[in-house]
Amino acid sequence: MTAAVMTDKARRAGIAGAIACTTIFALTVGLSFPLLSLVLEDQGTSEAAIGVNAAMTPLGIMIASPFYPRLIERFGSWQVAVGSLLLSALLIVALGLTRSFGAFLVLRLALGMADVGIFIVSETWINQLARPETRGRVVGIYATALSVGFGAGPFTLALIGFQGFAPFAVGAACCVLAIGVVLAVRAHAPDVSDEAPVSPLGFLRRAPTLLAAICVYAFWEGAMLSLFPVFGLAAGLTVAVATSALSVAFLGNTVLQIPIGWLSDRSSRRQVMVLCAVLTALGALLLPGLPDRLPLFLGVLFVFGATAGGLYTMAMSELGDRFSGSDLVAGNAAFAIAFGMGGMIGGPITGAAMQLTGNGGFAGVLALIFAAMAALAYLRRRRG
Repeated sequence: MTAAVMTDKARRAGIAGAIACTTIFALTVGLSFPLLSLVLEDQGTSEAAIGVNAAMTPLGIMIASPFYPRLIERFGSWQVAVGSLLLSALLIVALGLTRSFGAFLVLRLALGMADVGIFIVSETWINQLARPETRGRVVGIYATALSVGFGAGPFTLALIGFQGFAPFAVGAACCVLAIGVVLAVRAHAPDVSDEAPVSPLGFLRRAPTLLAAICVYAFWEGAMLSLFPVFGLAAGLTVAVATSALSVAFLGNTVLQIPIGWLSDRSSRRQVMVLCAVLTALGALLLPGLPDRLPLFLGVLFVFGATAGGLYTMAMSELGDRFSGSDLVAGNAAFAIAFGMGGMIGGPITGAAMQLTGNGGFAGVLALIFAAMAALAYLRRRRG
């Protein structure tokens, strides 16, 4: 069924199903990253080797993303979603049955290739079904739910531990549960299988600003997850305070995406994107001088996380405003490539800056990249 002829009830069911499926699956992703790192660390694997192992997942995302538009065109979106979830479940089971570093490399590469299909299909559904006048809020709800799912993964791991097969079984079970959600709402999924596939690589020319926004957000996420604790310790914070402060930044990312989406529905996506980039750059510049004033430091971090996440919300909302059908599928695949690229380079570049210039390199790199993003979004506000 095309989105144009769907009832409001069917639209809401399709959107709710896509958000529920991705949230459940996000728990699996949020569980697997720290789980595998802990397993490797317990075996005495070096930090550098653990980092290389973790990079296999975003590499798999980048490799596989260009092929998903053709798969969706040939088999249909809900069939691809079910296939990706089933393959992810099998790969998680396989990861739980081995402790080989080399096997982890191969399986995590394959897991990234399978995982990305879920996000491409779900984000296509959400954008295709959302009405233009409420798309920002719908995408904000999706971003919030996704953050909750990712955050629930480490919490689940804290409850069940990382030893044995049990956490892997939980991850695989979540994939199976998500399959049930997809099957329950498949009648409400927008159909793009009869449209000619579009190359995701073409979006570098058609929507460079949106791809840059996704890449910058992923850069921020990679830098924060890998190096913010190091920044905090060097600034005199304890381990507990530094890790808690990181959680505050991601809490802001979770809580404020719906208001940011609502604001874009009432104004302009591009204006809100510029505002988010500017505020994030300013937040980065403020961070080095605030650790000794903890309440203010945490407050800035809360807004800093929210406005950084706003780039993702605005890019996804504007993608839905401008494209539909197979173009939208290709756009989401291009987003996945940009996200994988940003995630891979965020940590290494920020780490190199810190090594060269000290703790100020952390804030300096993030301020520079978000200021550049603000300038790009402003200058191209009428050209895409």
